[in-house]
Amino acid sequence: MGKGTRREQILEIAAELFARRGFHGVSVADLGAACPSGVDVCFDNVGGPVLNAVLARMNAFSRIALCGQISGYDNPEVLAVKNFRAFLVNRVNLRGFIVSDHIDLWKTALAELGQLVHDDKIRYRESIAVGLENAPEAFIGLLKGKNFGKQLVKLI
Repeated sequence: MGKGTRREQILEIAAELFARRGFHGVSVADLGAACPSGVDVCFDNVGGPVLNAVLARMNAFSRIALCGQISGYDNPEVLAVKNFRAFLVNRVNLRGFIVSDHIDLWKTALAELGQLVHDDKIRYRESIAVGLENAPEAFIGLLKGKNFGKQLVKLI
């Protein structure tokens, strides 16, 4: 995110920020505190409020990899970009990212990420709903940002 910020610090800050607020409550002030030097790279799979907050903090010649827009799957109006001018003024490069475009790297990435999880260098979070009868509520919660991390449904 910010220039000169160590990767571990970025992950820690991001985890804390989203643990406190969830993606619907991210503000420019929160990002300003977490990224006082601005944002150079953003991997966005949320869209909407998060992208709008990040756009206000993007540095010149920064990059955004757009991988999803879950905040607008149930309400496309949420996806409206409020600060489109930031792309021009800061010369932001926005590029779509589809995992299947990089299928040749899948095995290598899986091995490297698995090792990082094993070494406790990255952590993942899961929200687990128990029972198939709770799947619809879990899915609706996913679309509303109520889950933390990967939303799963435990069947047995």
